[in-house]
Amino acid sequence: MRKRLRPGASCAVALGLALSLGACSGGTAKHASANAGTITVEAPNSAPTFTNNFNPFSQSDTGPGLNIIYEPLVASNRAKGGVLIPWLAKSWAWSEDGRTATLTLRPGVKFSDGAPLTPADVVYSLDLRLKNAKLGGASYSAVKAVGSDAVAVTWKSAAYQQLSDLKTVNIIERKLWTGRNPLTYVDKSPVGTGPFSVKTFSPQAVTMASRADYWGGKPTMSFLKYTAATSANIQTQLQNNSIDFCTCDIDAKSYVASDPKDHRFIMAWDGSVVSVMLNNAKAPFNDVHVRRAFAQAVDSEAIAKLSSSKLPLQQPPASPTGLSTKTYKDWIDPQHLAPRKQDVAAAKASLKAGGYSVDGGRLVKDGKQLPVTFVAPTDTPFIKTIAQLVVQQIKQTLGIDVRLSGGSNTGDEISKGHFDLAATWMSSGEGIYTALNQMNGSLASPIGTMSNNNTIRFRDAAYDKILAKMAGTKDQTRLKELGMRAQAIIVDQVPTIPLFSSGAAGVANTMRWTGWPEAANPDYLANTGSGTEFITTLLHLRPAKG
Repeated sequence: MRKRLRPGASCAVALGLALSLGACSGGTAKHASANAGTITVEAPNSAPTFTNNFNPFSQSDTGPGLNIIYEPLVASNRAKGGVLIPWLAKSWAWSEDGRTATLTLRPGVKFSDGAPLTPADVVYSLDLRLKNAKLGGASYSAVKAVGSDAVAVTWKSAAYQQLSDLKTVNIIERKLWTGRNPLTYVDKSPVGTGPFSVKTFSPQAVTMASRADYWGGKPTMSFLKYTAATSANIQTQLQNNSIDFCTCDIDAKSYVASDPKDHRFIMAWDGSVVSVMLNNAKAPFNDVHVRRAFAQAVDSEAIAKLSSSKLPLQQPPASPTGLSTKTYKDWIDPQHLAPRKQDVAAAKASLKAGGYSVDGGRLVKDGKQLPVTFVAPTDTPFIKTIAQLVVQQIKQTLGIDVRLSGGSNTGDEISKGHFDLAATWMSSGEGIYTALNQMNGSLASPIGTMSNNNTIRFRDAAYDKILAKMAGTKDQTRLKELGMRAQAIIVDQVPTIPLFSSGAAGVANTMRWTGWPEAANPDYLANTGSGTEFITTLLHLRPAKG
């Protein structure tokens, strides 16, 4: 049964997306005398120190909490399969041809400086993305104000499923940003529509004050404190109860065992699937025979089991469709629900069918050696462990030596296509179309150029035609049928190697704050990496009694 929020906060049952592993919360002190009006959290993807810049468009390091200072028009409930729900827009209606969505703004929304949200602010915010590809670009083609309380967003073709693209667009106040360069401006006093505003800043901690005039209702905590905890000390800080909530990679099993009464595990199945990325644009993985061979050689069940060793639950091995079985069970073709089984004989046969052999640990074709490198960041222990397991299995099954490579920051290298194999969280809990559209060929850029989408550079004309049809339908039965056709192509062409369904996993402490989402069947996800999800979580929390 869905929980009901107090009046004024009904839309805050939304959730956003985050591709990170670990969500934890713990009391900041063992004593009731601690500041019960403050909740302390670890910033998502926390750096050792914070940067005093809260520009939501900045391409470099910024201060924490941007995702709860600024808000989008719409959000999605990833706990419910990515269904789209209202946020700053209270409703929307489509034109007859499905190209234009008219969004009516929620009344009473104010920026933290007291100015009301207007259609002009929304048009300005959307136009920035439309006119400046460096800000992320836009799928829509035009936007305009409609009367005093609505905006019309237009796409070049029917785009029922692309309304969800607006989830990633932060709405800013036009009068404050006119004349500013969004890419270079240093903003130390951010103004947004979210429930908190920055109160104090230091390189180690940022404190935000809750807003009494927030459109969704004032949060019960007076202050929200972000601390710059790192992977080296986060476990200790949680055990000492100095952090109330975090999205972090820790030993959740031991944390819960240390205090079963107050330390709880929270698993936010957000649609993500830990996967091995294959670079479809360069040899040898531009050949489907090699992609099939590597997928058949990997034992995803064994990797899922080992990767769950620090969690109180088992993350399930993934469907070969690349879709999370926890989020999209009802959308996945039943014949593709079960994980792909390791089949060494079939893997070797796939290599042979493509004209490949293995000589001295090297993949060989037409007398030419094809070295294979797995790029894994050294500063992400979890992903590095996944890479090591995959490398071991490829060596054991196919006899191929895969070289591990990577430094403290490999993101740019991967985005530019300078890799053979890499591991990451793929898929998405934002809905079946969004999840499948990540491998849309039109989003793939040439090797050497940055790509924020379709980083594996998969291209298949038949697949892209199916995606276009999915975007243009609002019929759920038709959407499901098209989705299954797309899944069949993914299973056959193997653009990635899905390993296991995952999400924002970690622990929660009920010592000081209660109201965390239920573990088994949550109405919303607890995730600091997604603004709307984190806002929803904060609005549900209440001070613990005693």
